[in-house]
Amino acid sequence: MNILKIFSRRKIYKSIKQLPISIWWEMNHEGKFERLVLNGSFSENELYNCYLNLLQEYYDEFGVSEEYERFMKAKLNYAKKLADFVIKQEGSSMMFLEMAKIDMNDLAPKKIDEKTKRKLYDYIADIEKVFTGCEKDEEKLTTHKFYTYQKNL
Repeated sequence: MNILKIFSRRKIYKSIKQLPISIWWEMNHEGKFERLVLNGSFSENELYNCYLNLLQEYYDEFGVSEEYERFMKAKLNYAKKLADFVIKQEGSSMMFLEMAKIDMNDLAPKKIDEKTKRKLYDYIADIEKVFTGCEKDEEKLTTHKFYTYQKNL
């Protein structure tokens, strides 16, 4: 069998505009990348790279929350203070490092209690209440449409 035929049969979701929200949800909440594959086989590295491309497409389209952006800035500030401390080895650098660590930890996403954690179907129910005539099956509703609906709630 020709190697090109083998690789040409491989198919994977490459856009959030086609990717069902149920698969996106599993990847982000359970780390399951295998369902990205439509046909053929892919290495873990290929699956992870595909996920990163999908994640970048999501960020380009929908951005990040202000809360997450503040956390990432605090994390970057902590990294800068850590580098400064490693270079200078001064007490004042250590103090600023500790302050940056406190800020970062205060802004870190909090672990959600499993009892109160919302499930995918909870969010779909919200969409069904507001938008009539939209695709509500989590296996058919694309990630892009889901977040577009969420943005407009």
